[in-house]
Amino acid sequence: MIDINNSTVEEIFSDFVITAEFDNDIEQLTHDVYQMREQYPRQDNSNVGGWQSPVFGPQCPVSVLNQLPESLSQLQLDVWGFINSIIESKFRKSLRKDHMGWWVNINDKHCYNSIHLHGRTDIIAVAYIKSKPNSGDLVVTRNDGSLYSDLYHDYKHRYAPDVGKLIILPGHLWHHVEDNHNHDDRISVSYNFYTQINRIP
Repeated sequence: MIDINNSTVEEIFSDFVITAEFDNDIEQLTHDVYQMREQYPRQDNSNVGGWQSPVFGPQCPVSVLNQLPESLSQLQLDVWGFINSIIESKFRKSLRKDHMGWWVNINDKHCYNSIHLHGRTDIIAVAYIKSKPNSGDLVVTRNDGSLYSDLYHDYKHRYAPDVGKLIILPGHLWHHVEDNHNHDDRISVSYNFYTQINRIP
């Protein structure tokens, strides 16, 4: 006989998604994103049919960084600071300041972001600065061997692209953004962050 009252259940290999709200100037951010679209050719990464900016970060020439809109630079600093505080409390680590990246997505009607992950990136985030209802959810998909088991059924989680919402998750998780079904654009800013090697005492 096995005594069930004398057993131990340990949850392992769990992931997380963190949502928060930011109160930066949405109108200014939207204006500056459209100005950027006039300056930079579209990139072909995960964005299908829409416009995706180049990746900006410490690796860019100073001349490029100096020309970036203040509103987007401030949002990047705010997102970095918020996530760094979470990483310090949850993982006893900190984010690198010398290695990060961010870029902008504009998806008009029927445009979307195909399923992908961010490779070696430790933490990714998406900040939504323009969207209407039915603009297409962010869908996070489980990508381990449990997909082949009948034991689990939570393979996908959906997050609406509400204006002023910040969504944070580990970079190894597969995710995509569904078609925008509106004539109005869906605009988001995406971020890649990396942790320091040394742990905080």
